[in-house]
Amino acid sequence: MGVSRLDFELPNAGTGPDPLALSELAADPDTDAVVVFFQRDDRCRNCRRQVQDVADRYSEFRERDAAVVSILPESKATAEEWQERYHLPFALVADEGKDVAAAYGQPTRFGKLGELSDLLGRMPQTAILDARDGLELHAVHRGDSPGDRPSVDDVLAMVDRLLADEG
Repeated sequence: MGVSRLDFELPNAGTGPDPLALSELAADPDTDAVVVFFQRDDRCRNCRRQVQDVADRYSEFRERDAAVVSILPESKATAEEWQERYHLPFALVADEGKDVAAAYGQPTRFGKLGELSDLLGRMPQTAILDARDGLELHAVHRGDSPGDRPSVDDVLAMVDRLLADEG
């Protein structure tokens, strides 16, 4: 997966510039890694819990020079509602057309039915990107059920493994 497929620009309802360009976030000298959380749907309880858990421990990501981006497969207005509710200290971008999710291979299930309903079909995904020299995919966790997502501790461990690798 080359940089052109990893980079994206999406409307941002969270912290940071709007729209958010991933390549610009990665170009920040204080960013060595980018963690991208692909959410299932705005009504997904596991997704809401995940962004709150990450927000509670966001300082641990920043201590590692890791930026966080949460991608919601919804409109910017829906992402703004999430931001108003959860006050996330990181980017919360709207991928209404699901183009970025498709480019990153976010899994869906149930065929056509799953394509009609994100809540039924879309599965969670987490991608860890190396931002030290452009953008390179380091690790990805593709969930096979709504609750199949790494814990914050597991994500931080993936970032630690990336940063321990000098390239």
